[in-house]
Amino acid sequence: MAIAIVTPTGNVGQQITQLLTAEADLLILLARHPEKLSDAIRQQAKVFQGSLTDTAFVVEATQAAEALFWVSPINFNVADTKVWYADLTRAVTTAVQTHHIPYVVNLSSVGAHLPTGLGPISQLHSIEQNLNQVATNIIHLRPNFFMENYYYQLEALQNASVFFPFSSKQRMPMVATRDIAAVAANLLLNRTWQGHSTLGLNGVDISFEEAAAILSQVLGQSIKHVQITFEQFHDAMLKQGASLDVATQYTQMWKGLTAPDFTPVPPTLDTPTTFAEFTNASLKPLLKRSKSE
Repeated sequence: MAIAIVTPTGNVGQQITQLLTAEADLLILLARHPEKLSDAIRQQAKVFQGSLTDTAFVVEATQAAEALFWVSPINFNVADTKVWYADLTRAVTTAVQTHHIPYVVNLSSVGAHLPTGLGPISQLHSIEQNLNQVATNIIHLRPNFFMENYYYQLEALQNASVFFPFSSKQRMPMVATRDIAAVAANLLLNRTWQGHSTLGLNGVDISFEEAAAILSQVLGQSIKHVQITFEQFHDAMLKQGASLDVATQYTQMWKGLTAPDFTPVPPTLDTPTTFAEFTNASLKPLLKRSKSE
């Protein structure tokens, strides 16, 4: 079984690659920066270098694929996110249709059942719909808030504050990417599923206030959640290098996800990693490393 994986150096793609290295007959990796792959991975996989918005590249790289893991990455510098996602859509749908790839696992997002009002997630809705038109068997994974989003808060954590544009008491299910990768890898290996379906990945249903308490306990320091406005979030993205359209789209996304009437669509799967486990295994070592540098 030849399995193609995109973004093999990303949070999810890297872990899927590691899980499948010893299991798949052939791993086909589509990487923008293959130098980030370990020597062991490069020796065991067939690696193609290029952009996922390049239709010709994606078609060429996936010609031997019997299963495909796809995720639509965002480029924070693009001037027009709709054009960016349209290029990604064209590339993946053309590849699946051209090669009749029989199994596709598409990493989408919570909220992708809604066609409008959620910024980049609304674009993922469009990608889901387009893939359904060309794929024989496809599962769209819709995970909740990534625990790894806290990686962007390392500096704030060191200063005993965590910044998010939400109410500290609002509950937001959080899922570890290692759990997403485990589900995706299992689906790619054990292809007993058929047709078109979606699967929500719940994670742990906690508030940001509760997350701050867990962080404080595990890290051994006082961590407080500090609420910022959506306008402040928008400005912070611009200062970090995001384009105006990306900042605007992501602000719309968070407004939609935190709206009182927002409701994810079942079916869903509970994933095992707790926030305390994630903090101890992932965040704590990163904080120690950044302090020593």
